[in-house]
Amino acid sequence: MIENNSYQVTVLGQSFVVEHVQNLLVEGERCEGACYVSERVIKLDDYLRFQQSRYNRVLKHELMHAALRVSGISELMELKMEEAICVLAESISIK
Repeated sequence: MIENNSYQVTVLGQSFVVEHVQNLLVEGERCEGACYVSERVIKLDDYLRFQQSRYNRVLKHELMHAALRVSGISELMELKMEEAICVLAESISIK
C-alpha cells in the first residue's frame, strides 16, 4: 500500500505536488488520475494506493502529461496524440 501523504516530484525543473483524492472526478466523470499544470498538481484516485502496479502506471501517465505540457510539446499536437504518448509512457519500467 502506498502512503496517503502528498509528495513532490520534479518534471523538467518544475515541482509538482502529487495528491490522493477519494472518488476523483474530472468534468463530472470518474477517473484515475489528472494533471493540472497551471496549478502544478497531479491528482490520483485514492483507491490506487492499494494497487501499486496500477498506481505506478497512472502516475507515469500523468507525469508524461506534465512533461509534454511544461515543455510546450503538447501545443504541437492534438489531445488524441498526447494521450497516445502518455499511454505509451505507462509501459516504461525501471528496475
